[in-house]
Amino acid sequence: MNIFEIAQFTCSYQEEGRAVLFIDRLNIPAGKLTVILGQSGSGKSTLIEALGLMNNTIRGGTARYNSPTGPVDLPRVWQKYKELARIRKECFSFIFQDDYLMPHYTCSENMLIARLIQGKIESERVSDILTEPMDVLHLSGSGIKTKFPYEVAGGQRQRLSFTRAVLKNYNVLFGDEPTGNLDPKNSLDLFEFIRKKIKDDHSSAVIVSHNIELSVEKADNIIVLTRQETETPALFIMKPEHFFTRENYGWVNYTSPHDLVNYIHSII
Repeated sequence: MNIFEIAQFTCSYQEEGRAVLFIDRLNIPAGKLTVILGQSGSGKSTLIEALGLMNNTIRGGTARYNSPTGPVDLPRVWQKYKELARIRKECFSFIFQDDYLMPHYTCSENMLIARLIQGKIESERVSDILTEPMDVLHLSGSGIKTKFPYEVAGGQRQRLSFTRAVLKNYNVLFGDEPTGNLDPKNSLDLFEFIRKKIKDDHSSAVIVSHNIELSVEKADNIIVLTRQETETPALFIMKPEHFFTRENYGWVNYTSPHDLVNYIHSII
């Protein structure tokens, strides 16, 4: 089953003029960690903003989200405010490179606020809910729960925002370069935790990254966006051969992860 199915997909921030991104056809499998790679400005954020209903940039083609309650036509759902709000609240969760924490709430309140909004939390279970992500992301034992965001370091704030996102009930987790401000150890732990979380929750993740080596090590699928060299509808595209899939014994058509890393470096 696919979580997203798109065809003749065109994205632009303006009604007219050359598009930012064009994808002829792309199916993103459900239950997997899919990573999007590409140079700066190549449309990585544009793609997840469109799929995650964060920005209305789809100008052509079809884009379908196979939600738990049935297929959703992404361009048309923008015309239905209540349905748009419901999907964002019930189905999607987001991690950004900036933490977007609320300064007048404690770190504990920031981590739990998405679940509170969903009405999914019971006060006696708060400690249990926080234990695993805080342990994995090395936030335990720091007395961080009662502090305010301005009292903790930048890396800790980023991990708090990640914890907030994964604690929410969701069908798809989106991340826009969530490891951009993290050191290699915390970046690795974050990706590993996402893999475990979507497996345990039967959910999916679509993550933008700048780290090719980490993506090849941890992703199930990789999408690479590249600059279009001819006069076509968009500045950047995804070529069919630039969707990479991992199977039980490694990446399809590549004898080693190192070979895939080198190839992606050569096309970006």
